[in-house]
Amino acid sequence: MTIKKKRKIQWICFSLAIILLWNSLVSPVISVQAKESEQVQTEQEFHAVWITYLEFSSKGYTKKAFQSHINTMFDRVKKLGVNAVIVQVRPFSDAFYPSKYFPWSKYVSGEQGKDPGFDPLAYMVEAAHKRGLEFHAWLNPYRVTSSGTDVTALAKNHPARKWLTDSKTSNDRYVLSYGDKLYYNPSITAVRTLIVNGVKEIVENYDVDGIHFDDYFYPTLGTNYASIFDAKEYEAYKAKKIEEGKGYYGIVNWRRAQVNYLLQRVYKAIKEIDPDVVFGVSPEGYMPNLLKKDRHYTDVVKWMNTEGYIDYICPQIYFSFLDEKVAFDLCVDEWLSKREDSSKVKIYIGIPVYKAGSKDDIQFEKNSNILTDMIKYCRNSGGVDGYFYYRYEFFYTKATQPAVKKLLKLIKK
Repeated sequence: MTIKKKRKIQWICFSLAIILLWNSLVSPVISVQAKESEQVQTEQEFHAVWITYLEFSSKGYTKKAFQSHINTMFDRVKKLGVNAVIVQVRPFSDAFYPSKYFPWSKYVSGEQGKDPGFDPLAYMVEAAHKRGLEFHAWLNPYRVTSSGTDVTALAKNHPARKWLTDSKTSNDRYVLSYGDKLYYNPSITAVRTLIVNGVKEIVENYDVDGIHFDDYFYPTLGTNYASIFDAKEYEAYKAKKIEEGKGYYGIVNWRRAQVNYLLQRVYKAIKEIDPDVVFGVSPEGYMPNLLKKDRHYTDVVKWMNTEGYIDYICPQIYFSFLDEKVAFDLCVDEWLSKREDSSKVKIYIGIPVYKAGSKDDIQFEKNSNILTDMIKYCRNSGGVDGYFYYRYEFFYTKATQPAVKKLLKLIKK
Protein backbone atom coordinates (compact mmCIF):
# COMPACT_ATOMS: atom_id res chain seq x y z
CA MET A 1 0.00 0.00 0.00
CA THR A 2 1.41 3.34 -0.96
CA ILE A 3 2.01 6.11 1.57
CA LYS A 4 -0.55 8.24 -0.29
CA LYS A 5 -3.26 5.57 0.15
CA LYS A 6 -2.36 5.07 3.84
CA ARG A 7 -2.70 8.79 4.48
CA LYS A 8 -6.04 8.83 2.66
CA ILE A 9 -7.38 5.98 4.80
CA GLN A 10 -6.09 7.65 7.96
CA TRP A 11 -7.78 10.90 6.97
CA ILE A 12 -11.12 9.14 6.36
CA CYS A 13 -10.93 7.38 9.73
CA PHE A 14 -10.01 10.62 11.47
CA SER A 15 -12.91 12.43 9.79
CA LEU A 16 -15.38 9.72 10.80
CA ALA A 17 -14.14 9.90 14.38
CA ILE A 18 -14.64 13.68 14.45
CA ILE A 19 -18.17 13.30 13.04
CA LEU A 20 -19.10 10.68 15.64
CA LEU A 21 -17.66 12.79 18.44
CA TRP A 22 -19.54 15.87 17.18
CA ASN A 23 -22.81 13.97 17.02
CA SER A 24 -22.34 12.64 20.54
CA LEU A 25 -21.85 16.17 21.83
CA VAL A 26 -24.45 18.00 19.76
CA SER A 27 -27.33 15.50 19.58
CA PRO A 28 -28.30 15.88 23.25
CA VAL A 29 -28.26 19.65 22.81
CA ILE A 30 -30.51 19.41 19.76
CA SER A 31 -32.81 17.07 21.65
CA VAL A 32 -33.03 19.48 24.59
CA GLN A 33 -33.64 22.41 22.26
CA ALA A 34 -36.42 20.50 20.52
CA LYS A 35 -38.07 19.76 23.86
CA GLU A 36 -37.71 23.38 24.92
CA SER A 37 -39.20 24.52 21.61
CA GLU A 38 -42.13 22.16 22.07
CA GLN A 39 -42.67 23.43 25.61
CA VAL A 40 -42.58 27.07 24.52
CA GLN A 41 -45.13 26.35 21.79
CA THR A 42 -47.49 24.82 24.37
CA GLU A 43 -47.04 27.75 26.74
CA GLN A 44 -47.77 30.24 23.96
CA GLU A 45 -50.98 28.52 22.84
CA PHE A 46 -53.76 31.04 23.37
CA HIS A 47 -56.71 30.14 25.59
CA ALA A 48 -59.43 32.68 26.38
CA VAL A 49 -62.75 32.61 28.19
CA TRP A 50 -65.72 34.63 27.01
CA ILE A 51 -67.46 36.49 29.86
CA THR A 52 -70.82 37.81 28.65
CA TYR A 53 -73.21 40.39 30.04
CA LEU A 54 -75.18 37.39 31.33
CA GLU A 55 -72.42 36.85 33.89
CA PHE A 56 -73.36 40.22 35.40
CA SER A 57 -76.47 41.24 37.32
CA SER A 58 -79.11 43.43 35.69
CA LYS A 59 -79.83 44.73 39.20
CA GLY A 60 -76.45 46.46 39.32
CA TYR A 61 -73.64 46.61 41.86
CA THR A 62 -72.04 48.74 44.49
CA LYS A 63 -68.33 49.31 43.91
CA LYS A 64 -67.41 46.78 46.59
CA ALA A 65 -69.83 44.15 45.30
CA PHE A 66 -68.62 44.57 41.72
CA GLN A 67 -64.97 44.24 42.67
CA SER A 68 -65.76 41.15 44.72
CA HIS A 69 -67.61 39.65 41.75
CA ILE A 70 -64.69 40.32 39.41
CA ASN A 71 -62.14 39.00 41.89
CA THR A 72 -64.06 35.75 42.20
CA MET A 73 -64.48 35.35 38.44
CA PHE A 74 -60.90 36.21 37.54
CA ASP A 75 -59.45 34.03 40.32
CA ARG A 76 -61.44 31.10 38.99
CA VAL A 77 -60.45 31.88 35.40
CA LYS A 78 -56.78 31.96 36.40
CA LYS A 79 -57.12 28.51 37.95
CA LEU A 80 -58.48 27.18 34.65
CA GLY A 81 -55.03 27.71 33.15
CA VAL A 82 -56.09 30.11 30.40
CA ASN A 83 -54.36 33.28 29.19
CA ALA A 84 -57.13 35.80 28.70
CA VAL A 85 -60.64 37.01 29.44
CA ILE A 86 -62.89 38.39 26.69
CA VAL A 87 -65.37 40.55 28.57
CA GLN A 88 -68.50 42.01 27.02
CA VAL A 89 -68.23 45.68 27.95
CA ARG A 90 -70.74 47.07 25.45
CA PRO A 91 -73.58 44.58 24.90
CA PHE A 92 -76.43 46.83 23.72
CA SER A 93 -74.76 50.05 22.66
CA ASP A 94 -74.31 50.75 26.35
CA ALA A 95 -71.12 50.80 28.38
CA PHE A 96 -69.36 49.24 31.35
CA TYR A 97 -67.29 52.43 31.60
CA PRO A 98 -67.86 56.21 31.54
CA SER A 99 -68.38 56.92 27.84
CA LYS A 100 -68.77 60.09 25.80
CA TYR A 101 -70.98 58.25 23.35
CA PHE A 102 -72.95 55.50 25.09
CA PRO A 103 -75.08 55.33 28.25
CA TRP A 104 -74.13 53.26 31.27
CA SER A 105 -75.19 49.62 31.02
CA LYS A 106 -77.81 48.33 33.39
CA TYR A 107 -75.56 45.32 33.94
CA VAL A 108 -73.30 47.46 36.11
CA SER A 109 -75.65 50.08 37.55
CA GLY A 110 -79.06 48.37 37.47
CA GLU A 111 -80.56 50.90 35.08
CA GLN A 112 -79.41 51.92 31.62
CA GLY A 113 -77.97 55.42 31.78
CA LYS A 114 -77.44 55.39 35.54
CA ASP A 115 -73.90 56.09 36.77
CA PRO A 116 -72.78 53.37 39.23
CA GLY A 117 -70.29 55.79 40.80
CA PHE A 118 -67.13 53.88 39.81
CA ASP A 119 -65.33 52.67 36.70
CA PRO A 120 -65.96 48.93 36.21
CA LEU A 121 -63.73 48.62 33.14
CA ALA A 122 -60.74 50.21 34.86
CA TYR A 123 -61.01 47.72 37.70
CA MET A 124 -61.45 44.73 35.38
CA VAL A 125 -58.36 45.59 33.33
CA GLU A 126 -56.30 46.07 36.49
CA ALA A 127 -57.62 42.85 38.03
CA ALA A 128 -56.92 40.81 34.90
CA HIS A 129 -53.35 42.06 34.54
CA LYS A 130 -52.68 41.52 38.23
CA ARG A 131 -53.42 37.84 37.63
CA GLY A 132 -51.36 37.61 34.45
CA LEU A 133 -54.44 37.52 32.21
CA GLU A 134 -54.89 39.49 29.02
CA PHE A 135 -58.02 41.63 28.90
CA HIS A 136 -59.94 41.98 25.63
CA ALA A 137 -62.89 44.36 25.47
CA TRP A 138 -65.80 42.69 23.69
CA LEU A 139 -68.21 44.97 21.83
CA ASN A 140 -71.39 44.46 19.84
CA PRO A 141 -71.05 46.97 16.99
CA TYR A 142 -74.61 47.09 15.58
CA ARG A 143 -76.95 45.62 18.19
CA VAL A 144 -79.15 48.10 20.04
CA THR A 145 -81.79 45.77 21.52
CA SER A 146 -82.35 42.02 21.59
CA SER A 147 -86.10 42.30 22.10
CA GLY A 148 -88.43 45.24 21.66
CA THR A 149 -88.29 48.26 19.38
CA ASP A 150 -89.58 50.95 21.75
CA VAL A 151 -86.81 53.56 21.65
CA THR A 152 -88.30 55.40 24.63
CA ALA A 153 -87.30 52.40 26.74
CA LEU A 154 -83.67 53.31 26.06
CA ALA A 155 -81.75 55.79 28.21
CA LYS A 156 -82.31 59.40 27.17
CA ASN A 157 -78.65 59.78 26.20
CA HIS A 158 -78.63 56.58 24.13
CA PRO A 159 -77.48 57.50 20.60
CA ALA A 160 -80.21 55.37 19.01
CA ARG A 161 -82.91 57.13 20.99
CA LYS A 162 -81.49 60.57 20.22
CA TRP A 163 -81.33 59.84 16.50
CA LEU A 164 -84.90 58.58 16.37
CA THR A 165 -86.55 61.17 18.59
CA ASP A 166 -84.85 64.46 17.73
CA SER A 167 -86.34 67.00 15.36
CA LYS A 168 -84.11 66.01 12.45
CA THR A 169 -85.41 63.73 9.71
CA SER A 170 -82.01 63.14 8.09
CA ASN A 171 -80.98 60.66 10.79
CA ASP A 172 -84.22 58.71 11.08
CA ARG A 173 -82.73 55.73 9.22
CA TYR A 174 -79.55 55.56 11.28
CA VAL A 175 -81.36 52.95 13.39
CA LEU A 176 -83.46 50.19 11.81
CA SER A 177 -86.12 47.93 13.24
CA TYR A 178 -86.15 44.30 12.18
CA GLY A 179 -87.53 41.15 13.81
CA ASP A 180 -88.54 42.92 17.04
CA LYS A 181 -84.98 44.21 17.42
CA LEU A 182 -83.18 47.48 16.82
CA TYR A 183 -79.95 47.69 14.85
CA TYR A 184 -77.69 50.49 13.77
CA ASN A 185 -77.80 50.84 10.01
CA PRO A 186 -74.48 49.41 8.74
CA SER A 187 -74.55 51.53 5.57
CA ILE A 188 -74.49 54.88 7.39
CA THR A 189 -71.15 56.67 7.73
CA ALA A 190 -72.26 58.35 10.97
CA VAL A 191 -72.96 54.92 12.48
CA ARG A 192 -69.46 53.75 11.60
CA THR A 193 -68.02 56.91 13.11
CA LEU A 194 -69.95 56.29 16.33
CA ILE A 195 -68.63 52.73 16.58
CA VAL A 196 -65.07 53.77 15.78
CA ASN A 197 -65.18 56.56 18.35
CA GLY A 198 -66.41 54.07 20.92
CA VAL A 199 -63.43 51.82 20.19
CA LYS A 200 -60.99 54.71 20.29
CA GLU A 201 -62.08 55.90 23.72
CA ILE A 202 -61.46 52.41 25.15
CA VAL A 203 -58.00 52.02 23.60
CA GLU A 204 -57.03 55.58 24.55
CA ASN A 205 -58.18 55.37 28.17
CA TYR A 206 -57.62 51.75 29.19
CA ASP A 207 -54.69 49.34 28.99
CA VAL A 208 -56.67 46.70 27.10
CA ASP A 209 -54.88 43.98 25.15
CA GLY A 210 -57.52 43.63 22.47
CA ILE A 211 -60.83 44.74 20.97
CA HIS A 212 -63.23 41.96 20.09
CA PHE A 213 -66.35 41.94 17.88
CA ASP A 214 -68.72 38.98 17.85
CA ASP A 215 -71.08 37.72 15.13
CA TYR A 216 -73.78 40.39 15.34
CA PHE A 217 -73.46 42.12 11.98
CA TYR A 218 -76.41 42.06 9.58
CA PRO A 219 -79.41 40.00 10.76
CA THR A 220 -80.77 37.10 8.71
CA LEU A 221 -83.12 38.85 6.28
CA GLY A 222 -84.68 35.88 4.46
CA THR A 223 -85.96 35.66 0.90
CA ASN A 224 -86.84 39.37 0.73
CA TYR A 225 -83.28 40.38 1.60
CA ALA A 226 -82.93 42.59 -1.48
CA SER A 227 -85.91 44.82 -0.63
CA ILE A 228 -85.73 45.31 3.15
CA PHE A 229 -83.52 46.64 5.94
CA ASP A 230 -80.99 49.01 4.32
CA ALA A 231 -82.20 48.37 0.75
CA LYS A 232 -83.30 52.03 0.53
CA GLU A 233 -79.71 53.16 1.05
CA TYR A 234 -78.53 50.65 -1.51
CA GLU A 235 -80.97 51.96 -4.12
CA ALA A 236 -79.74 55.50 -3.50
CA TYR A 237 -76.14 54.33 -3.92
CA LYS A 238 -77.02 52.46 -7.11
CA ALA A 239 -78.90 55.42 -8.61
CA LYS A 240 -75.96 57.71 -7.93
CA LYS A 241 -73.51 55.35 -9.62
CA ILE A 242 -75.75 55.06 -12.66
CA GLU A 243 -76.08 58.85 -12.83
CA GLU A 244 -72.27 59.15 -12.70
CA GLY A 245 -71.90 56.51 -15.40
CA LYS A 246 -69.99 54.21 -13.08
CA GLY A 247 -70.28 50.53 -12.22
CA TYR A 248 -71.83 49.44 -8.95
CA TYR A 249 -71.99 46.51 -6.56
CA GLY A 250 -74.95 44.17 -6.32
CA ILE A 251 -76.68 44.47 -2.96
CA VAL A 252 -74.88 41.46 -1.47
CA ASN A 253 -71.39 42.74 -2.17
CA TRP A 254 -72.47 46.26 -1.28
CA ARG A 255 -73.54 45.09 2.17
CA ARG A 256 -70.27 43.22 2.61
CA ALA A 257 -68.47 46.41 1.67
CA GLN A 258 -70.31 48.30 4.44
CA VAL A 259 -68.99 45.89 7.06
CA ASN A 260 -65.54 45.98 5.46
CA TYR A 261 -65.46 49.77 5.73
CA LEU A 262 -66.20 49.52 9.45
CA LEU A 263 -63.51 46.93 10.14
CA GLN A 264 -60.89 48.87 8.20
CA ARG A 265 -61.66 52.03 10.14
CA VAL A 266 -61.63 50.22 13.49
CA TYR A 267 -58.35 48.47 12.72
CA LYS A 268 -56.70 51.70 11.60
CA ALA A 269 -57.94 53.62 14.65
CA ILE A 270 -56.63 50.98 17.06
CA LYS A 271 -53.20 50.74 15.46
CA GLU A 272 -52.77 54.53 15.37
CA ILE A 273 -53.31 54.64 19.13
CA ASP A 274 -51.49 51.45 20.15
CA PRO A 275 -50.09 48.98 17.59
CA ASP A 276 -49.85 46.29 20.27
CA VAL A 277 -53.61 46.15 20.83
CA VAL A 278 -55.08 43.37 18.69
CA PHE A 279 -58.41 43.43 16.89
CA GLY A 280 -60.40 40.31 16.15
CA VAL A 281 -63.82 39.05 15.11
CA SER A 282 -65.71 35.90 16.08
CA PRO A 283 -68.16 34.91 13.32
CA GLU A 284 -70.41 31.91 12.97
CA GLY A 285 -68.39 28.72 12.52
CA TYR A 286 -70.11 27.27 9.46
CA MET A 287 -68.54 29.23 6.63
CA PRO A 288 -71.20 28.51 3.94
CA ASN A 289 -73.72 30.40 6.10
CA LEU A 290 -71.42 33.41 6.13
CA LEU A 291 -71.39 33.39 2.34
CA LYS A 292 -75.17 33.29 1.89
CA LYS A 293 -76.96 36.19 0.24
CA ASP A 294 -79.44 36.94 3.01
CA ARG A 295 -77.34 37.24 6.19
CA HIS A 296 -74.16 38.35 7.96
CA TYR A 297 -72.45 39.93 4.93
CA THR A 298 -69.09 39.22 6.49
CA ASP A 299 -66.25 38.95 3.99
CA VAL A 300 -64.25 36.61 6.20
CA VAL A 301 -61.89 35.20 3.58
CA LYS A 302 -60.86 38.71 2.60
CA TRP A 303 -60.34 39.67 6.24
CA MET A 304 -58.06 36.69 6.79
CA ASN A 305 -55.88 37.35 3.77
CA THR A 306 -55.79 41.13 3.40
CA GLU A 307 -53.78 43.38 5.69
CA GLY A 308 -55.69 46.08 7.54
CA TYR A 309 -58.83 44.27 8.68
CA ILE A 310 -58.13 42.02 11.67
CA ASP A 311 -55.34 40.41 13.68
CA TYR A 312 -57.28 37.23 14.41
CA ILE A 313 -60.49 35.45 13.58
CA CYS A 314 -62.31 33.05 15.90
CA PRO A 315 -65.05 31.02 14.19
CA GLN A 316 -67.59 29.63 16.65
CA ILE A 317 -67.47 25.96 15.70
CA TYR A 318 -70.15 24.67 18.04
CA PHE A 319 -70.82 21.34 16.31
CA SER A 320 -69.99 17.73 17.13
CA PHE A 321 -67.94 15.41 14.96
CA LEU A 322 -71.01 13.40 13.93
CA ASP A 323 -72.90 15.99 11.93
CA GLU A 324 -72.32 15.22 8.24
CA LYS A 325 -72.92 18.80 7.14
CA VAL A 326 -71.35 20.91 9.88
CA ALA A 327 -69.04 18.42 11.60
CA PHE A 328 -66.44 20.07 13.80
CA ASP A 329 -63.44 18.66 11.95
CA LEU A 330 -64.82 19.61 8.52
CA CYS A 331 -65.43 23.18 9.66
CA VAL A 332 -61.95 23.51 11.14
CA ASP A 333 -60.42 22.18 7.92
CA GLU A 334 -62.39 24.63 5.82
CA TRP A 335 -61.32 27.65 7.87
CA LEU A 336 -57.69 26.61 7.77
CA SER A 337 -57.83 25.99 4.03
CA LYS A 338 -59.04 29.55 3.40
CA ARG A 339 -56.09 31.20 5.13
CA GLU A 340 -53.23 31.79 2.71
CA ASP A 341 -49.67 30.91 3.72
CA SER A 342 -48.66 34.56 3.61
CA SER A 343 -51.42 35.64 6.03
CA LYS A 344 -50.44 36.93 9.46
CA VAL A 345 -53.98 36.59 10.79
CA LYS A 346 -54.26 34.07 13.61
CA ILE A 347 -57.05 31.51 13.69
CA TYR A 348 -58.58 30.71 17.06
CA ILE A 349 -61.43 28.24 17.41
CA GLY A 350 -64.54 28.91 19.49
CA ILE A 351 -65.21 25.85 21.69
CA PRO A 352 -68.77 25.20 22.99
CA VAL A 353 -68.21 24.41 26.65
CA TYR A 354 -71.90 25.20 27.20
CA LYS A 355 -72.93 22.21 25.09
CA ALA A 356 -71.11 19.58 27.15
CA GLY A 357 -73.71 17.27 28.65
CA SER A 358 -76.45 18.81 26.48
CA LYS A 359 -79.32 16.52 25.52
CA ASP A 360 -79.72 18.39 22.23
CA ASP A 361 -76.84 16.43 20.71
CA ILE A 362 -76.13 12.82 21.64
CA GLN A 363 -72.38 13.19 21.21
CA PHE A 364 -72.24 16.14 23.59
CA GLU A 365 -74.51 14.32 26.01
CA LYS A 366 -72.79 10.94 26.04
CA ASN A 367 -69.17 11.68 25.14
CA SER A 368 -67.28 13.37 27.97
CA ASN A 369 -64.19 13.49 25.74
CA ILE A 370 -65.87 15.77 23.20
CA LEU A 371 -64.13 19.00 24.27
CA THR A 372 -60.71 17.38 24.55
CA ASP A 373 -61.21 15.69 21.18
CA MET A 374 -61.82 19.13 19.68
CA ILE A 375 -58.57 20.52 21.09
CA LYS A 376 -56.61 17.44 20.03
CA TYR A 377 -57.96 17.66 16.50
CA CYS A 378 -57.03 21.32 16.27
CA ARG A 379 -53.55 20.68 17.61
CA ASN A 380 -53.00 17.87 15.15
CA SER A 381 -54.14 20.10 12.31
CA GLY A 382 -51.09 22.26 12.84
CA GLY A 383 -52.77 25.53 11.89
CA VAL A 384 -54.84 26.56 14.92
CA ASP A 385 -53.32 29.24 17.15
CA GLY A 386 -55.60 28.92 20.16
CA TYR A 387 -59.11 28.62 21.58
CA PHE A 388 -61.93 30.76 22.95
CA TYR A 389 -64.30 29.01 25.36
CA TYR A 390 -68.00 29.87 25.51
CA ARG A 391 -68.61 30.75 28.25
CA TYR A 392 -67.44 31.36 31.83
CA GLU A 393 -70.56 30.14 33.62
CA PHE A 394 -70.52 26.74 31.94
CA PHE A 395 -67.17 25.77 33.37
CA TYR A 396 -69.01 25.38 36.66
CA THR A 397 -72.42 23.88 35.84
CA LYS A 398 -73.18 20.30 36.84
CA ALA A 399 -73.91 18.96 33.35
CA THR A 400 -70.60 20.13 31.88
CA GLN A 401 -68.30 18.87 34.64
CA PRO A 402 -67.26 15.46 33.20
CA ALA A 403 -66.13 17.08 29.93
CA VAL A 404 -64.72 20.21 31.59
CA LYS A 405 -62.47 18.27 33.97
CA LYS A 406 -60.88 16.43 31.06
CA LEU A 407 -60.57 19.65 29.08
CA LEU A 408 -58.73 21.40 31.90
CA LYS A 409 -56.22 18.57 32.22
CA LEU A 410 -55.46 18.92 28.52
CA ILE A 411 -55.15 22.72 28.68
CA LYS A 412 -52.68 22.52 31.54
CA LYS A 413 -50.44 19.91 29.87
